[in-house]
Amino acid sequence: MKRLLCTLITAVLVLGALGGSVAASPIEKEVVFGDQSWDSIQFLHRVMGYILQHGYGMSPVYSFSESMPSLIGLERGDNHIILEVWVEARQEWWDSARQAGKVLGFGKVFPNAPSGLYVPSYLVKGDPERGIEPLAPDLVSVFDLPRYQHLFPDPEDKARGRVYNAVSGWAANERYIKKFDGYKVEGKPLREYFNLFDPGSQTALNAAIRGAHDRGLPIIAYYWEPTPLLGELDMILLKEPEYDEKIFRETFLCQNPAFSVEKAANAKWVSEHPEVVSLLEKFHLSLEETNEVLAWMEAHENDPQKAVLWFLKNNADLWHSWVDDPKVKEMLEKALEKEKIQ
Repeated sequence: MKRLLCTLITAVLVLGALGGSVAASPIEKEVVFGDQSWDSIQFLHRVMGYILQHGYGMSPVYSFSESMPSLIGLERGDNHIILEVWVEARQEWWDSARQAGKVLGFGKVFPNAPSGLYVPSYLVKGDPERGIEPLAPDLVSVFDLPRYQHLFPDPEDKARGRVYNAVSGWAANERYIKKFDGYKVEGKPLREYFNLFDPGSQTALNAAIRGAHDRGLPIIAYYWEPTPLLGELDMILLKEPEYDEKIFRETFLCQNPAFSVEKAANAKWVSEHPEVVSLLEKFHLSLEETNEVLAWMEAHENDPQKAVLWFLKNNADLWHSWVDDPKVKEMLEKALEKEKIQ
């Protein structure tokens, strides 16, 4: 009898220990983000990580890898959430992973992301504070550019203007070479009015745009959104013919397609954490908000965690709209009250 009682007590203690261990295991509460190299995804992941940590008691982990390995990790369950999937760039994977039921989509994290040729807004609208007159008030589309060729001289070719193309090796570089062959004004292709200049790197492209903007000079350059640069500088996207899938596929002679940027999560993880579904569905930013916070982040040591605190402290109405549970909102507000941006 005594031996049986000891055995039962031992069993209870072991089970209790095991139960306590499982309940306290941090692995159960981990949420793993498929982190990648660019600023916006790191910022978005840390916003969601902060909310899940302080509002839902989860422990965020930011697992860095390149884009495709990160997506494969999401499909396998190594990663749980990726908040910036550029769908058209990974269309085959996106369709396959969703059809297999391994990955769930939760809609766009911000409106479709545009790209194309940009000019500073002061060129079109002027800037009274800087004493800049609107030198090209009727510049709206790429077909208006020949009228203003003189504003964009190519220092290496006096007969033509200069347009800063995408960097060699980017798909957009070859695309604009073909566009400038195909777009015609008064019977002449744009390449007879302008040379497409390869800046050599994104750093050099950024420097050219920023340098011209700081001095109030005209410039035409390929760029895209959302980005820190366009969050800081006021630029205008020049119009091209309306996007048409067939035309774009065959000749590129229309506006670039705007990328769909989707939120995604591992299906199995979501099934185990139904409380986050509404948050994932409602989580969103505008392009303007994203550009603004990326510009702030770049000006503050490129620290996404600082940017999260700045953003959440200054956009309470927005993040309140993402969270349904009043208790979660209260916990987040209390956490933010304690935070200081160094």
